[in-house]
Amino acid sequence: MKQLAQNQAHPILISIVTVVFNSKDLIEKTILSVIQQSYSHIEYIIIDGGSTDGTLEIVEQYKAYLSHWIVESDRGIYDAMNKGIELAKGQIIGILNSGDFYPPGTLQTVARLYEDNLHKSLIITGAMKRFDPDTGVEFVQQRNLQDLHKRIYLGMPINHPATFVTPNVYQTVGYFNPEFKICGDYDLIYRAYHSQTVKFIFSDRVLACMSMGGMSERYSHVWVRAREAMRIRQHSINRLFNTIFALRIVVIGYIKYLLTAIAGQKAVLVRHILEQKTSKLKNSVNKSRKSSY
Repeated sequence: MKQLAQNQAHPILISIVTVVFNSKDLIEKTILSVIQQSYSHIEYIIIDGGSTDGTLEIVEQYKAYLSHWIVESDRGIYDAMNKGIELAKGQIIGILNSGDFYPPGTLQTVARLYEDNLHKSLIITGAMKRFDPDTGVEFVQQRNLQDLHKRIYLGMPINHPATFVTPNVYQTVGYFNPEFKICGDYDLIYRAYHSQTVKFIFSDRVLACMSMGGMSERYSHVWVRAREAMRIRQHSINRLFNTIFALRIVVIGYIKYLLTAIAGQKAVLVRHILEQKTSKLKNSVNKSRKSSY
């Protein structure tokens, strides 16, 4: 078994980028989850869009742990992410937005996976815990290579907060497109998937925790998400299927919103359980078919 990276003569540097804007109630938990990791060879970068609510005063308390801290206006979340990526010097880069956090041992796991799968263009991604701080509802969202192949034309196929990318991926397929408001992460993974040069590594371990009710889940952004997804796919699938996939996003988005409005975040948990059971049923059916031939 290989030793952990931090015990080697040349430890792997992991760069973490946190993008924040007016998030004084959430930013500290995010910062602590990074600087309290057992893996210590970390470069931590915070990009603030010009917060005015007290966020800067909180970040100031942890300035000694930061490699870079930029406070300036930007063109949106993906523009801010690009600023952090350009500053990053690590062999692999993770992006953790304010309000999300890493469980203990995340970066140690990422370092080991990087060592075991050395590849110039590598994306390491894992499971993610979704949680609602108000109701206590939570569930684990697993993803695997099969999900990547099945979901790539339907929407974001992996858990972005639980994803770590080597710099060569950005250099090869490009950075985030700042013109997107919601689907910039989907656009990046879509390009990486179709580049045929990027190797995806999946971990069953929960590598990140993300609160429910983010920007992409808001009622007012359902159509924005559908339009942006259509734009991402427009050159690789025909218009009919692209439209059908976009309508699927709209229908699911509105159903999810209505269920949540009626039953609260527990409705999201019920939907997740049903999806898991359906997936398990499909897998068992496929296995029985294979064994019958």
